[in-house]
Amino acid sequence: MHNIVNSNGVLCLISQFVQIVANYRNSSTGQLSAITMALLFGGALARIFTSVQETGDITVIATYVVSFVVNSVLLAQIVYYWNSPTPGSDAALNKSK
Repeated sequence: MHNIVNSNGVLCLISQFVQIVANYRNSSTGQLSAITMALLFGGALARIFTSVQETGDITVIATYVVSFVVNSVLLAQIVYYWNSPTPGSDAALNKSK
């Protein structure tokens, strides 16, 4: 069972790391939803709290901490790149000329 829980944390990290790198390379978050990321951020924080209170299982807590950290980075990127043009948009094409 612990292998399944551990693999969940690793898959979460890998999948969102790909998004973080793509955002950095594009200097834009594109169509990534600020509301969705804020809800994922809050949900991960709530799961950390409830896991500490209810289970105390370090493996489960670590999985949610990883999720919280990568969601924090993605939310920070949304704030940082808020007004940057989406790659391929007219504003981005005009800016590059």
